[in-house]
Amino acid sequence: MFTTRRSDHVLEIAYSCVRWFFVPASTILFLTSYHQTTLDLIIFFTLFVFAVIYMGITEFALHRSPIDSAFYRCMTRIGVVMDYVAFIMIVSLTGGTQSPLYPIAYLILLHASLYWSFIGAMVATNMVILGYVGIVLLVDGGFSVEDMPRHLFNFAFLIMIGVIGGIIVARERKHFVEKGIFENLSKKDYLTGLYNHRSFQEQIKEIIAKKHPFSLVMGDIDYFKQINDQYGHQIGDAVLRAIGNLLDSIIPTAQGSAFRYGGEEFAIIFYTEDKHLANDLLHQFRDKLRALEFSSGEDKFHITMSFGATVRSKEQMTTELVASTDALLYEAKEQGRDRLVWG
Repeated sequence: MFTTRRSDHVLEIAYSCVRWFFVPASTILFLTSYHQTTLDLIIFFTLFVFAVIYMGITEFALHRSPIDSAFYRCMTRIGVVMDYVAFIMIVSLTGGTQSPLYPIAYLILLHASLYWSFIGAMVATNMVILGYVGIVLLVDGGFSVEDMPRHLFNFAFLIMIGVIGGIIVARERKHFVEKGIFENLSKKDYLTGLYNHRSFQEQIKEIIAKKHPFSLVMGDIDYFKQINDQYGHQIGDAVLRAIGNLLDSIIPTAQGSAFRYGGEEFAIIFYTEDKHLANDLLHQFRDKLRALEFSSGEDKFHITMSFGATVRSKEQMTTELVASTDALLYEAKEQGRDRLVWG
C-alpha cells in the first residue's frame, strides 16, 4: 500500500508541474489570440488568480504535508474537480471546442482514473462529454452539420481514452498492490509481524552507507527454551507474537525499527546517538513486558528480556557492530538477565 501511495505522490507532482506549465501557456494564448472584451479579460484573470492560489496550496500539500494526512488526501483528490472546472472555463475562453487547449481533457480522464480506477474514468468521461456539449451550445453556437464529424470523433476519442486509461490504471494499481504485498512478505517475519533478519541487514547497511548516526540494541528472551519445553511451541509462538506487537507499539517509526533477528533474539535500530531516548523507550517496553501475563492451562507466567546496546562508532561496519552488541547482550545475561547493558 505504501508503494502505491508513493507512486500516486510522484504522479501528483507530475500533474502539478503540468498545471504550472499550462497557466502561463494559456495566459499567453489568451492574451495574444482570444482576448476580445473587458468581461472575458476579467473572467480569465479571476480564473488565473484562483488557479495560482489553488496550485500554491497544492504545492504545500505535496511537499510539506504527510502523504497519509487528511489535508494531503483532500487537496490531491479535489484536484480532479478543480482541473475539470478550469478546463471548461479556459476552453470556453480560447475558441471553444476548437481550442488548442482541448487535449487537457485527456489528462483529466487519466487523473480521475488515478484515484477511482475504471469507474472514475467513466464518470470523468461522461462529465467531460457533458461539458463539451455545453461548450458547443453556449460558445460554438450549437451543433452544425459540417462540424458533426469532428464532434463525433472527439466523443469517440474521449470514450477510448477513458476506457483504455481506466483499464491501464486499474491494472497497474493492482500490480502495485500485489508487488507491495510480496515485498512485505519477503521483508517481514510472519510470526511477529516485525521486519526480518534480511530487512535488518539491508537497513543497517543503508544507514552506514549514508553515514547517519544510530544506536543498535540486541535483545533476547530470558529462559525461552524452558518456556518451549514446559508449555510447548504454541505458547512459545504466542510469546514471540506478544513481543512483536509490543515492540511495534512502543517504538515510533520515525525514531527506530524493530526486527526479529532470529529465534528468540530481536534487534532494534534507533536513528539517534542519544542514549536517553533509547533508554526511555526500552524501559517503557520492559515495564510493559513484565506486566504481560501468559497462561497454559492453569499455569500462569511472566517473561523478561536481556538487552545489549551500543552507539555505533564511525569506523564500525555491520559485522563488527553486531558482534560487539551481541557480546553486551551476553554480558547482560551473565549479570543475571532482565537488564540492559550499554557499551
